[in-house]
Amino acid sequence: AMPKYRQTYTLFKRGRFYYYRTYTPDGVRTTARTTGCTSRSAAKVHCDTLFKEGKLCAGSQKTLAQYARGFFSADSVYSRDNGLSASSIRAYCTAMDRTLLPRIGRQRLADITHSSLKKLRQDLLDSGLSAGSVKLKMSVLHIVLKSALADGIIQRDPFYNLHPLKEPVQVRDAFTLDEVRYLYDKAGESVRKDILLLATTGMRVAELAGVSPQDVEQEDGTGFIRLEKQYAREGFLPLKNKKPRDIPLCPALQELAGQRSPEPKDSFYSRITPLIRQIPGWHERKLCLHSLRHFFISSAKSYGINHLKVETIAGHSLKGIQAVYTSFRVKDLADITEWQEWALHQIRSPRRIGMASR
Repeated sequence: AMPKYRQTYTLFKRGRFYYYRTYTPDGVRTTARTTGCTSRSAAKVHCDTLFKEGKLCAGSQKTLAQYARGFFSADSVYSRDNGLSASSIRAYCTAMDRTLLPRIGRQRLADITHSSLKKLRQDLLDSGLSAGSVKLKMSVLHIVLKSALADGIIQRDPFYNLHPLKEPVQVRDAFTLDEVRYLYDKAGESVRKDILLLATTGMRVAELAGVSPQDVEQEDGTGFIRLEKQYAREGFLPLKNKKPRDIPLCPALQELAGQRSPEPKDSFYSRITPLIRQIPGWHERKLCLHSLRHFFISSAKSYGINHLKVETIAGHSLKGIQAVYTSFRVKDLADITEWQEWALHQIRSPRRIGMASR
């Protein structure tokens, strides 16, 4: 037998006016709603218009909490299909469980509108969260709502035409040579080698955290680190831009790198950040551990080293530049190791020698 066709809506007259009933995406028949029309033809035009605008159905009764439960868990369909890392899963679950669900978890998905999203975003900003944090939480909510749209639970994407939040640009300053020397002088012996390596190799903190003696290699008499991973709380992860790179090392840095063993990057912050906060104006200049990486970039360029070499070693994405111009062999980076020797001498010296402090 042919399956019975179910109309999108049905019309009936009650008193002077026509009413309509339809079905929610869950298959539940809705209560009657008035069309405000006294003729059947006008009522039909009214319902057809509502249908085209996605306003005919009152929507599913599912709340955000009901639909989003377990959405970002490690074994969920979304996490597996998109290959989410453990850190991403943790960040998404935290945003959902600690911020979104306590605020709008009881709200029906069908009742989340463009206006309510703008209000939610402003409320989050007013609560003291940074623009970047609010942007993450709204992105997590958008992922869930796009899935609900694909499942037919909502009829329209409420994020449509919602302009992205403008994040204030935070420029972190680079340490001067005197400030790097200050950190070196104040640090304990176990921390000094990490300060020197961060300041003279351009590695990110998590990248240096994963370096071990096995990563130090030799090519044509020049030592280098074959950097292929970084070390975070959940263990070893791919590099930020997923591209392995070689970090040249002068002999003194080879010795320091050969003494390292992998450790969580949090230990770097706990040992070095208190020293950074003793530098006058550190907060206004937004100085942090990452500023040692900025010191490498600014100082090496000031020394006269080709900026493509510096950016390549630092692992920056060089969009629009063909790989042939950034594929340097270790033997082509002798000027980097020369600068490293100069920088080590400057940092370890009790007085400034030679170039300007940058």
